[in-house]
Amino acid sequence: MIHLGYIIVFLFVSSGRSITFASTIQQSQADIINKDGDVQSIADEPCESPSPNSIYPCRCSYSQWGSRSLDCKFDFASDANVTELTHNIFSQFNDSNNKFDYAKIQFYDDYANFVFDENTTGKLVMEDLNVPFRDNQIEGSKLFYKSAFKNSKATLASITVNFEDVFSITNAWNFGPGTLDDLSNLTHLRLEHYDFKVESFSPSVLSSLQELSLGGYSTDLSNFSMATLPNLVKLRLNLLPGPTLPEKMLYNLPGLETFSNWMSDTEIIPDNFFARSTSCTYVELRAQIHTIDLSGLNPNANIRLLFNQISQLPEKNFRPFVESVLNTPNATGEINLYGNQLECSCDIKWLVVDLREGLRVFTPWKAECADGRALHEVDPEALEIECPDN
Repeated sequence: MIHLGYIIVFLFVSSGRSITFASTIQQSQADIINKDGDVQSIADEPCESPSPNSIYPCRCSYSQWGSRSLDCKFDFASDANVTELTHNIFSQFNDSNNKFDYAKIQFYDDYANFVFDENTTGKLVMEDLNVPFRDNQIEGSKLFYKSAFKNSKATLASITVNFEDVFSITNAWNFGPGTLDDLSNLTHLRLEHYDFKVESFSPSVLSSLQELSLGGYSTDLSNFSMATLPNLVKLRLNLLPGPTLPEKMLYNLPGLETFSNWMSDTEIIPDNFFARSTSCTYVELRAQIHTIDLSGLNPNANIRLLFNQISQLPEKNFRPFVESVLNTPNATGEINLYGNQLECSCDIKWLVVDLREGLRVFTPWKAECADGRALHEVDPEALEIECPDN
């Protein structure tokens, strides 16, 4: 607990969103304690208003840092009139008690005909909203309406809609038209199974985004313009099946620092994909990639390509980045190829023979040939014999 306190103090000093982070950490801690033994955290105090009984199964609480949270755990399996139930709960909130640093609206079994609108979350003033589902219970735009964030237009900074078993779900969903309009402070957005073919977002909505995470079964991303994300710092994709990544997907993201693509079946990262990603210092790709062009990445980039299908290191794809590391004073860029089976044939002659110093850019002992040799153990003289210059 002492160490956690230090972390929160640091966040308070260095980040304007310290309260939200603190409340999220505290909320997670309380959830774990409750599941393990129905023990309430000593720092988790119930709110006086509204009264606990009037909003059950929702719970309003304060953390020891003063952040205010709302946690609703709905199970509508035995409730006949969901609309009346939920309207009665959220009608207890008014200007004196409706402000929350963190709100979690979760559903057990079925969400029935619950909707996010002016009669539910539209009554709240929120900074951080988390909506977890156990199953793929939502379909289309039946859940989120334009008035879902009516009172949170200037405050809502983070939205998460996720699923407990993300890869067992096949149906996509989307926000209703205009749901995210005018969220001027939205910086973090995490969506799973979102259907961009049906509803994309206006540029005014996305201009403030700094972190975007898209997961689950993917849909066509062609309607989702990265050109409307001028302040994006982190982009995470966790999509199945892996979507085709357009060559110019990242071209208009001048401030992008982190790009990751996890657990998809993406095979090819197009040539020049990172050509304008000069600010990008962290790349992590765990898919089925066998071809990738690293040209353009920052010479301090940590590139993690673990457990892909990369068998060759073509000079045109790898040499520009390797040389940028070697030619930049104190550069820390590195390439981790652990779990890939390299052929270690003529495709690496440029590295092993011509630019041997560049081997240090490849994380030692994590770049291996299919025969078990480490990349830096390949004999340059043998390569010169095997691969004579034309």
